[in-house]
Amino acid sequence: MRGVEQIPWVYDAMCSVMEWTGLSRWREWLVRGAHGVTLEVGCGTGRNLPRYDASLTVIGLEPDADAIAKAKRRAPNRPLVRASAEALPFREGVFDTVVSSLVFCTVPRPDVGLDEIGRVLKADGQLRMLEHVRHESAPIGWMQDTLQPAWTLVAGGCHPNRHTEHTVEANGFVIHEEGRRRDGSMRRFVASKKRP
Repeated sequence: MRGVEQIPWVYDAMCSVMEWTGLSRWREWLVRGAHGVTLEVGCGTGRNLPRYDASLTVIGLEPDADAIAKAKRRAPNRPLVRASAEALPFREGVFDTVVSSLVFCTVPRPDVGLDEIGRVLKADGQLRMLEHVRHESAPIGWMQDTLQPAWTLVAGGCHPNRHTEHTVEANGFVIHEEGRRRDGSMRRFVASKKRP
């Protein structure tokens, strides 16, 4: 489902405002901790790609062709793959780090996407996430719940009221307290796979 968030210039304009008001620091934190072979799931128009250390092998994955075209211009030396988080075209245990930035609000089946990330992530690998979720304030959360059906339709599948941290923990990951931040409806954290 295509919506305003899938129009590259609209998405970039929205992100520019968010980055100017503080999101840029969280993006820097997100990529600064990446190590080894890194997959960025849902790289969008590539706003994070130039931020990675040049020595890292970073692969961007994005389902939208227009966004990939913009990402190629923004980071021409990074390999990009057109695919979904729900069907990652990689073998098991190949990535040291998987990064997700404002992605899991739109993944149709987040459980499937997280299972796929767990599959391609090494046993000692890291999942680094920056996501917007249901607000911790009950009145604002209620408003998100009320607006969600219309917003999801207009924004191309974005669910502003997801409980992403809970979903991550319910799908085989442990969230670390170090570096974890909450700010209204924004979250950032690092997770690793649960030991069998």
